Amino acid sequence: MVKITAAVAVKPKAPLEFRELELADPEGNEILVRTVATGICHTDLLLRDGIFGPPAPVIPGHEGVGIVEAIGADVQGLRVGDHVALSQSSCGFCGDCRRSHPMNCQNYTQYNLTGLRPNGKKALLCDEVGIGSNFVGQSSFATHILATENNAAQLPKDFDLTNAAPLGCGMATGAGTVINAMKPEIGQTIAVFGAGAVGMAAVMAAKVRRCSKIIIIDLNEQRLAMAKTLGATHAINGRDPDVVEQIHALTGGGADFAIDAVGIIPVILNTIKCTRAGGHVVLLGLDALGKDIPIPLDLMVFNRKIQGAILGDQIPQLFIPQLVELNQAGLFPFQKLITKYPFEKINEAIADAEAGRVIKPVIVFN
Repeated sequence: MVKITAAVAVKPKAPLEFRELELADPEGNEILVRTVATGICHTDLLLRDGIFGPPAPVIPGHEGVGIVEAIGADVQGLRVGDHVALSQSSCGFCGDCRRSHPMNCQNYTQYNLTGLRPNGKKALLCDEVGIGSNFVGQSSFATHILATENNAAQLPKDFDLTNAAPLGCGMATGAGTVINAMKPEIGQTIAVFGAGAVGMAAVMAAKVRRCSKIIIIDLNEQRLAMAKTLGATHAINGRDPDVVEQIHALTGGGADFAIDAVGIIPVILNTIKCTRAGGHVVLLGLDALGKDIPIPLDLMVFNRKIQGAILGDQIPQLFIPQLVELNQAGLFPFQKLITKYPFEKINEAIADAEAGRVIKPVIVFN
């Protein structure tokens, strides 16, 4: 076992509380990772507020990166000392995993949302309170992480781990949606609603795919301006009453692709309405979880496609290294979105994220 310090969610909207805990040794295909950095994602706040995931008290965090310190007996592809980025966990043996879609793992809940390890054991020892762990296969708001080989992607040792944290979720979600789920051809058009980390990643990926019109929509003028430096060809303020009409005018009848990275029902409807007949819409925002979306049938009958794309429908061990290569080539400069905070200021980082003062907060550990 290893002694750790963790930031624990104890009740909705409340600051995270630091706890000294003991983490179990890795078994089977588990790995013990010393955390170097972790991103803060909106999904972590949904966990904190009891909207998604195991109940409090629980350790959030699902964009962890670090260095492998110990491995279980069944680990095959990783060694102590390897640098890794962690993503969603998967079983590796269900039908979807074997079809190369581990983000659709049929055992998703067991591996990501029970608050326990995939083997059903507690990760935290001597824990009388019953603090949940292994959120999205990791619970990275802690100085060490107990994950599995299945949700770890190896990184080059010369790649700055304090920049790598967003690759596990935010960057993989936005970029993977474009590259893996949409697969736009050269010259096609795309509209992205929401200039947060996910939306910005989608913009950069659309530029990589050489889309001719990359339209970003947001309420924040500074973020709109940044999106244009990252590849957006046009920016629209979401307060404009004619957002859909502007997109139709810019694209000559509607965008080929559109992404909702907000999750508010009026925005979702605009995301659908802004596409042409035969357009492809992907819904990524989670703020409307548990709500119904009133989609008029006449928006669907002309061959439109609406789907979700959890974490960019990617294989972490393949896709995350691809994003690193794009970054090193100057084609995916996601580090421009990052604001770094020491671990002890994690609540300040969360407050800044909720207030919209930063795009992608990253917590750095000593």
